[in-house]
Amino acid sequence: MFTIAELKSNVEAAVPYTYYINEFPATGADNSAYVRITGGFAPSQWTPQLRPSFQVVVRAKTTVQAEATAQAIWDTYHQRRAFTIGSQRIVATFADQPIPLYLGVDDNRRALYSVNFTARLLNN
Repeated sequence: MFTIAELKSNVEAAVPYTYYINEFPATGADNSAYVRITGGFAPSQWTPQLRPSFQVVVRAKTTVQAEATAQAIWDTYHQRRAFTIGSQRIVATFADQPIPLYLGVDDNRRALYSVNFTARLLNN
């Protein structure tokens, strides 16, 4: 299974932006995102298949920027097949929703969007 740091590095390389692990730090950039592993499905009892899920929450000074970045991440990871995160081979990732979800604004009036994915992988 990949680590959160490996996931962050993978997303950062795929869609350049400022990313953090698990949450926004108090001094984080206005235009930034965080990546977190969010659980997923129970491991298969009969095969080495795992289906973890992950979330990327994007924020930006404008709704247009936040939505565009979230859409770029969605476009990159929905139906993505045969790649690696760290040393973990990923069979495929699929979006959990048909579009990025608007979450509103934070206390500093920055727009927030969420994209959520489920990965399919074979446990090494």
